[in-house]
Amino acid sequence: MERFKTLYLLIFALLISLTSYSQEELTSIQKNVNREANGLEQHLNATRDTLTLKSDLVILRVTFLSHSEKDSEIIDVGNNEIKIPLYHFKKGRYTIAVYREDKIIALGVKRINDIPVPEDAIADLEESILRSSLSAEEQLNRNIKPLVKKTRNTRLASTKPKVKTKKRVEKTKRVAAAKPKRVLKPKTKRKQKKKRYTSSNKKTGFALAAEREAATAKKKAITKVIEKENKEEEVNAAIASNNEQEVGTLITVTKVTYNLSQRRNNKSIQKQSREDYRANNLRPNGTPYQD
Repeated sequence: MERFKTLYLLIFALLISLTSYSQEELTSIQKNVNREANGLEQHLNATRDTLTLKSDLVILRVTFLSHSEKDSEIIDVGNNEIKIPLYHFKKGRYTIAVYREDKIIALGVKRINDIPVPEDAIADLEESILRSSLSAEEQLNRNIKPLVKKTRNTRLASTKPKVKTKKRVEKTKRVAAAKPKRVLKPKTKRKQKKKRYTSSNKKTGFALAAEREAATAKKKAITKVIEKENKEEEVNAAIASNNEQEVGTLITVTKVTYNLSQRRNNKSIQKQSREDYRANNLRPNGTPYQD
């Protein structure tokens, strides 16, 4: 009896080790153990097919970057806890960036073996994460309709064949003879497009940052042009005011003969010089002026 007990214990231990080994082979996680990531819990479930991220602050967004395909998936969540079904991801390495209100925390995930897809699986990654992470009330607030479970028809059809009477047989023959037979065209099967889980319509974090930088640069350029125009208007106004001061008022100048009684400070009168007056005029006694 003791030998059988030890044998059973060995078999049980071997089975546990095999199951744990197979679980570890599905997915491995490289946790972020830095001090900045203390507020974020990172762990896999027992079957290693779901990644849970729990934060003390609200997780605004999660980004998935594939190392092999060089493609990223951005999903806005807005919740403290996120559950990520890993059957959406193929084999390979992935970097997950968790955007919080204060910082961005990155961790690594390696998908080793394929995970079987559940029967009621959701094809879209964003919808699958939101339905797994949010409560029913929060899903209704975000206009996420509840899933309708498909019910199978368990009613059995009756096995008794219907007996046709002679009148019915004759009637069906007449109707068949009156109506011409339609030639049915063979149905062409439409090719269904395979759904990809990575959407190229959504922009990466680097593309969003580049767009923001371009918008700020455009605003700065517009403000520089406006400031330049304002400075040019101010310079033109200053030049116009200086020209007005330099031009001043026009003075009409009148020529008069030499006369000692007139004022000398009047700039509007052009006086005749003493030498010119003596050269062209005589003294009161009729004799010329002599120097």
